[in-house]
Amino acid sequence: MKTHSLLARFRRSAHGIAAVEFALVLPFLAAIALLLPDLSQATVGVIDMQGAARASIQYAMTGGTDLTEARTLGLGAWSDQPADASFSATESCICAGAGATCGQPCADGSSPQEYFNVTASGHVGGTFIGFENSVARSVRIQ
Repeated sequence: MKTHSLLARFRRSAHGIAAVEFALVLPFLAAIALLLPDLSQATVGVIDMQGAARASIQYAMTGGTDLTEARTLGLGAWSDQPADASFSATESCICAGAGATCGQPCADGSSPQEYFNVTASGHVGGTFIGFENSVARSVRIQ
């Protein structure tokens, strides 16, 4: 009888419920507190990388043709570059759906389609969340 009344009293008691709930929720709160800064750093890193590629593409869209200048503009727009940042600006040409040499006419005598290509890549993120990211943009030059 004594055991039965002790269990009944234990079931009615609300002491310690908050501590148990807190102990159950604490790991999730700690994970959020640790991962949120890394997640935001990774997001900002990707956005910066995309902005750098856009800056170079914008240069080409406004008539720029100097690949070194396009690369310089892209790297200048990349505000927080990772240590392993890589940025390239290239030109490619296509004749009848196949790669061609830029500056030379196609076999049928037409001018090749010229494209300006930009690629930015690097490791973004922080201590817990980090990954390699690459952004590639291309625009046809008229």
